[in-house]
Amino acid sequence: FQLYGYCYQDSNDIPDTLTTITELGSPLEMIQLLQTSWEDRFRICLSLVRLLHYLAHSPLGSVTLLDFRPRQFVIVDGELKVTDLDDASIEESSCTSNSDCFMEFPARNFTLPCSVEGRCQSMNEKRNLYNAYRFFFTYLLPHSAPSSLRPLLDKIVNATGNLNKHGNAKY
Repeated sequence: FQLYGYCYQDSNDIPDTLTTITELGSPLEMIQLLQTSWEDRFRICLSLVRLLHYLAHSPLGSVTLLDFRPRQFVIVDGELKVTDLDDASIEESSCTSNSDCFMEFPARNFTLPCSVEGRCQSMNEKRNLYNAYRFFFTYLLPHSAPSSLRPLLDKIVNATGNLNKHGNAKY
């Protein structure tokens, strides 16, 4: 997203208040998005991949969106942008063993490795990746995709659903 400005206020009434001014976009309506061309849906997914990469490698460190749902995004000039940052976090979970790095989702659970520094490895990045899979990729990529691309898209969707960001597909 494009940050146009911010205002920081620390008063007795409301301590540590930060207001951001970001670009205005169209609310993301999944039903309308599913009715667009496959090429437009692919572009949205591509912009989501760029966003995932930025969140994983931001200047603040790896950022996770704790409320990663379509309503948290808008479309600006065909690009997917985050609109709600109040549930963003840069804190990687602390751990003493791998069992502390358990991620639970409605359809699937994952256990990530605990690093020697006592942090769950890549938990923020993996949480974003799986949420992108469950809310976006599974709906937008396979539906009416060109038949020649379906095997590759299946590999990509399955890789993200398994939290394998690079996948095993040969391009």
